[in-house]
Amino acid sequence: MKKWIVWSLVLALLLCGCGAKQTYVEDNAVNTAPGAAEEPLGGTPGRIDVAETPEETTEATTVPTEPEIFRNPLNGEILDEPFTGRVFANTVSNLQDNLPHVGINHADVVMEMYVNMNNVVRCLALFTDIEAVDAIGSTRSTRPIFNDIAQHYDLVLSHAGGSSTALNDAAYRGIDNFNIDSWEVAKEGASYRDTVYNRSYENSLFGVGSAIKAYAESKGVAMELEKDYGFRFADEGTPAAGEAADRISMTMVYGQAKKDTSFVYNAEMDKYIWNQYGMEMRDQITDELEGFTNVVVMVADITHNGIYHAADFVAGGSGYYANGGKLIPILWACDDEDSAFRFLREDGETLEMGAGNTYIAIVTPESPVTWEAAAEG
Repeated sequence: MKKWIVWSLVLALLLCGCGAKQTYVEDNAVNTAPGAAEEPLGGTPGRIDVAETPEETTEATTVPTEPEIFRNPLNGEILDEPFTGRVFANTVSNLQDNLPHVGINHADVVMEMYVNMNNVVRCLALFTDIEAVDAIGSTRSTRPIFNDIAQHYDLVLSHAGGSSTALNDAAYRGIDNFNIDSWEVAKEGASYRDTVYNRSYENSLFGVGSAIKAYAESKGVAMELEKDYGFRFADEGTPAAGEAADRISMTMVYGQAKKDTSFVYNAEMDKYIWNQYGMEMRDQITDELEGFTNVVVMVADITHNGIYHAADFVAGGSGYYANGGKLIPILWACDDEDSAFRFLREDGETLEMGAGNTYIAIVTPESPVTWEAAAEG
């Protein structure tokens, strides 16, 4: 009878062990108390019973990205979307008898250079929004060096006609250009002759920005273009290591031709005021001072083809950059005839200019450039 009870207990224990649900973890070094069985009852040799635990889960995290910043390619101002329009340019006389200018302050970039023999100096005014300017001028005839720049920047060029040499050169290069002094264009309101300021007839032509663009569109000129215009901008464009340059003086020299130009830094406006022919430049209509956030001098190899000047832009060169009352020497380069100019620091790093308008002088190596700090007191 006692044996039957013992076997019943053993059978009951075995049935309990088999019916329990177990989870195992490998453990080949099981510790047991002295005198205990080498293997735990109801278990599997080399394993320890443990409670089930749910698998850990991790939530995916999203790293925030910085919003993309779009800038106006010619003046660095912040835009809501990328600029994909066309840049327009207008030829402007810069001889003393043809001053004052009109509309220069609306230009994003103003380039000044000798264009042909006999001391003729003119400007090319570039606009990303030519519709904003009601009058620009005085507008004079185009020159081959303007066509060259127009090719580098894919400009839509407006002018007051030109010689057969200049116009044939524009056609050969495939430049989008038109004569706003023609009857066909003038009747569309793209230009007018000033009768208020007693200018000579040849210096009285002014372009009208909105009508210039409308006329270009009516002639099927493409208004969309994706291009790298070469400029790079920063919120702070003053060169930290620059020399004090509250006044910059430059003499443009080509052979016997010479012209003095200077820029005086106005801290209140944070611009360099254009001075030439012994006077500050002011807009004839608004009387606003003509000032520039950035001043650039490009020293280039300039020769002449007949009477017209030509520059080897693809060869690049040296120069100077000023912003905020400081100046540094720079380098500039150009990849090919269809690429815009690129501006570099002397160490080869990209030059970042200040957001705002820019004056660029294109001069020969014989053209001296000096600068000085403001006089104390």
